[in-house]
Order: sequence, then structure tokens, then C-alpha cells
Amino acid sequence: MRPNNLFTRTNNMTQNLQKIFKNLKNIEPSRGLEGKILKAVAMKRMHMLKRKLMYARAGLAVSFGALAYTLFVFGRAFLESDFWNLLKLTLSDSGTIAGHFGDYSASLLETLPVIEIFAMLVPVLAIMIILSYYSKFTNNKFNHVI
Repeated sequence: MRPNNLFTRTNNMTQNLQKIFKNLKNIEPSRGLEGKILKAVAMKRMHMLKRKLMYARAGLAVSFGALAYTLFVFGRAFLESDFWNLLKLTLSDSGTIAGHFGDYSASLLETLPVIEIFAMLVPVLAIMIILSYYSKFTNNKFNHVI
């Protein structure tokens, strides 16, 4: 069963709300509100853009550091591999190599320092990806995607 005063409380609340809303005047927003909102949105976009550019610059710095490290560490192994000795053989004994080209090319592929090449190209790929990301957010005349 419902209490008897529930209907009266609901009726009183409805009347109070009607009185409150009758006394309110038709309030218009201030004239400068639209400009303030648009300025706040533009400031937020600029803040987000600066943050994205900061991350891109940090990524570029890390990628260039990784490239320098891999060139230093793996570059020596790449330059000292037997691949270059076999490649020099092309210039000195080209007649012999022409007769045994299949064996020579297989030997070149066996001595190719693939891991060193891969390790040096990973930072280069990262630099290219980050530069692509960076160019999206910078204003230049060659940028057509915004």
C-alpha cells in the first residue's frame, strides 16, 4: 500500500518546479561565448598538435641514435665480411666467374651479411615512417593531406 501523502508530495514538487521555471527569464548566452568556445577548441587543437610534433621529434632522435649505434656496431661486421672479397673477385677474374656464374652467385649470397643489413635498415625504416608522420602535421607547400 502506498502512503497517503505520496500524492501530495508529488503534487507539491510539481507545483514548486512550475513556479521555479515560470520565474526564470529567457536567458540568452553572452555575445562573446561563441568566440571563447572556438578559441578554446583552437587552443586545444594546437596543444594536441604540439604534443604530436614533440613525440615525432623524440622518435626521430631515438631513431637517429639507433641508426648511429647500428652503423657503429654492425657496420664493421658488414665491411669486414667475406662478401666484399668475393665481390672484388669479379673485377680480377671475370672470365672464370663467367664460366661458373651459378656457383659464384650462390657463394655471394651465402656470404652476404643479411643480419647486419637488416639491423641497419630497421632504423632507416623507422626514420622514414616518423618523417611521414611528422610531415602530416607540419605546414609546408608539399603537404596535401591534412
